[in-house]
Amino acid sequence: MVSIAVIGGEGSGRSSLASRLGKKGNTSDIIMYDFAKGDQILTIIDPSGYPTSPKPLTTALGMSEIVLLCIPPAGMDAAAGECVIAVDQLGLKYGIVVQTMSDRSNPYELEENANNIRSFLQGMTARDWDIIPVSTTTFEGMEQLKEAINELDREITVHNLKMADKSPRVVVDHSFNVKGIGSVILGRVIQGTVHKHDKLTIYPINQVIEIRNIQMQDVDKESAGPGSRVGLSLKGVQAKDVDRGNIISSDETTAKDIELECIVSKFSSGLAVGSTLHMYVNLQSTPVKITGITIDGQDVGEARAGNTCKVSLSIGEEVSFCSGDMFLLTDLNQPKQRFIAGCKYNI
Repeated sequence: MVSIAVIGGEGSGRSSLASRLGKKGNTSDIIMYDFAKGDQILTIIDPSGYPTSPKPLTTALGMSEIVLLCIPPAGMDAAAGECVIAVDQLGLKYGIVVQTMSDRSNPYELEENANNIRSFLQGMTARDWDIIPVSTTTFEGMEQLKEAINELDREITVHNLKMADKSPRVVVDHSFNVKGIGSVILGRVIQGTVHKHDKLTIYPINQVIEIRNIQMQDVDKESAGPGSRVGLSLKGVQAKDVDRGNIISSDETTAKDIELECIVSKFSSGLAVGSTLHMYVNLQSTPVKITGITIDGQDVGEARAGNTCKVSLSIGEEVSFCSGDMFLLTDLNQPKQRFIAGCKYNI
């Protein structure tokens, strides 16, 4: 079982590719597709509201373990570049670059485009990703892409096994009420294992709940481990009180003021004390104000592109997180590259 974000700008072919990989499901500012055959279960997420807003992109990335970066025959554009920067700032390891609409290009053009992509990815976390030409019209390259996804899925499965004994964390992406059942949430287990009848807490609303039932692909389960996409029937909370980004866990840090270790994007205008930005962590988002910046132990008024620094933030509303979680600082007023810094919370 693995979740896949299919990203790129408008006209990148991402939506056509996503629809070829699974059956359409929930639709909001993201569109979800599901595929199940034998032991292979895929959840595919298309951030349909992007690039108008960066939130669908951060949501899709926050829900996924594999990224498919879609580049059309015209090559990299501003939206594709912004996607690469977001992936880099979040430190996402597993992904594939897909040259979409490959039937519209000749082999020379595909090779030239691939070389330009590799040049842009130098120094990024995506620098070693495979580049695969794919056509959703002729289906050329689709089998190669699926095999590459399967290979990454096997690597991720090994990694997830190492996370199974950690304290459970489930990130919620949908919540609703089902007649005769009660409150139900959909989400992904990002670490640990949840069991039927576990008593945990929903953060940041600090509501104690009991897991009544667990479903995966509409099949009842006694437990679910890391990487599992689950439906949980909950006792002790109303669905209307649970939001996207809430975390079901036994212990989270919840705060409105926080200090993060940040790397400022070399493609940004930098950070400045007193500025107001937007912050994303897991699937949570909120406005923040920079109250302090420290570089090499010295308080400074700004951090320039490429700087490593510590940033103190005053947060618009309470958010929940754990040590090691990755944050994105975003300037929504920028016309093209909105992701300013990738940050980590360390105790």
